[in-house]
Amino acid sequence: MHPRSRLALITVTALALTLLPAASALATNGMYLTGYGAEVVGRAGANLAVSDRTLAINFNPAGISQLQGRHYTANLSLLVPSLTTENGINGPVDSQDQYFPLPAFAWVRGDGDSPWSFGLGFVAQGGMGVDFRDVRTPFGGTDDVFTEVRFLTAVPTVAYALSDDMAVGAALNVGYADASFSLYPNSSFFNTAQPEASFFGVDLERAGGLQTNLRLGWWWRLHPRVTMGAIYQTETESDFEDGDMVVDFTAHPFLGRKVGYTADIDGFTFAAQAGVGVAFRASDRLIVAADLKRYFWDDAIDTITVTATQPEVNGAPESVQLPFVFNWEDQWVVAVGGDYRASDRLTLRAGFNYGENPVPEDTLTPLFPATVERHVAVGFSYLVRNTTWHAAVVRAFENDVTNPNPNPQVNPFGPGSRVEHSQWTLSIGAGWALDLKH
Repeated sequence: MHPRSRLALITVTALALTLLPAASALATNGMYLTGYGAEVVGRAGANLAVSDRTLAINFNPAGISQLQGRHYTANLSLLVPSLTTENGINGPVDSQDQYFPLPAFAWVRGDGDSPWSFGLGFVAQGGMGVDFRDVRTPFGGTDDVFTEVRFLTAVPTVAYALSDDMAVGAALNVGYADASFSLYPNSSFFNTAQPEASFFGVDLERAGGLQTNLRLGWWWRLHPRVTMGAIYQTETESDFEDGDMVVDFTAHPFLGRKVGYTADIDGFTFAAQAGVGVAFRASDRLIVAADLKRYFWDDAIDTITVTATQPEVNGAPESVQLPFVFNWEDQWVVAVGGDYRASDRLTLRAGFNYGENPVPEDTLTPLFPATVERHVAVGFSYLVRNTTWHAAVVRAFENDVTNPNPNPQVNPFGPGSRVEHSQWTLSIGAGWALDLKH
């Protein structure tokens, strides 16, 4: 490897691994990102039938069978959301500026003399997050609303070439996710006439645990210019446990203080998904790809229940249970994109991604506004010696959704609560290939 390439690899990889503990994301296709790696991001996520790069381990693991030698990719995406919410007692309130770093690193080893290929990656898979401050509460005064979900995995991968034109693969995502949220954490209201209508603010930090799922892939070149791909990923087996939760009981007639608990979250997971894709090489310079995916949120996110136990204060309630009704719906995602090889060094990309909003209007909450639908992407790659540099930018256009639900048990922010949501994503990365056979 050229010394400059080695230095670039070390620098980008070190940066990515440094940021891994802090990685989180605001949702784009539900809680998943539209793309992983600047090449795929530049095509707006269209990749199932291409998948000929190392980060195919996170799309279609069968695709790595197309690689020979040792391949490395280091990538960093920066997601910048824009969120505004309002309801009957609040005019428009903007979320605080947030910048979510999303690193990815992958290695693949292929051998033309063997049908087997192997890979390993470390990928920030997705999540959600909002940060609204100084929001007017129904109890007088102002307070904050905050959420953050983070999901990071190691991705060991294997692929087997059934022939020169067909392969299958499997990738195991083994990682860690955690969730934090604050809902008016410094607000406390006791209703003497109807104690059941009282409100005690909560602040939960880092309920988390092991997350696992399995992704299966298939790749087929049915014509020198046409390839197809298909994947299925299981629903993530999720644990969100041992969070630190504080309940504001300062208005309680007997407690009169904040009380700490240990909290678990049940009913919150990342959805199973299935997809098919096709890619057409229109010429030696142009490739056009299209994917159709289905995310099964209906089975993954219904009612999320936070259960707090082990109070640190004698006389406090032994258990506090907070149900949040989400009832997310299954989501179709369509991605269309292309690569144009402008020269031996420069490749240009563009794409469009549409993922229908999985959040029903009558369960919309500013805590988890995974509502954006339309994404436009552009990007490029440039070869310098044996290093290919990639960059892409995605615009997720604003989606404005209003919740009309008057039921305070489902919509605690009141009927007419509204969320505007848009995003920018910038993705940069570099790739290296060694030990190639000519």
